Amino acid sequence: MSSEKVRAFPIDRQLFLVREVAAKLGNLHGETATSFWKTKAAELLDLIVGTGRDRTAAGDEVRRFFLAVQRELSAGATVEEVPILTA
Repeated sequence: MSSEKVRAFPIDRQLFLVREVAAKLGNLHGETATSFWKTKAAELLDLIVGTGRDRTAAGDEVRRFFLAVQRELSAGATVEEVPILTA
């Protein structure tokens, strides 16, 4: 099989990575969170480009990853335990 036909598993579907980044971002705030995300996004972009994808397609994939992380953060926020009030 030629390397042109091999595609990497999209990063936004790599649940372990999505959850790992969401967990880290969930514990950060402000500039620290922004800095962490920018560094992670640049790493992922370089990783994807390194597999042979063009920068535009790689950027789109990083954006889909960010949306997956946002969904994970939102899901975690709704699952948090809420105290049960009794009368």
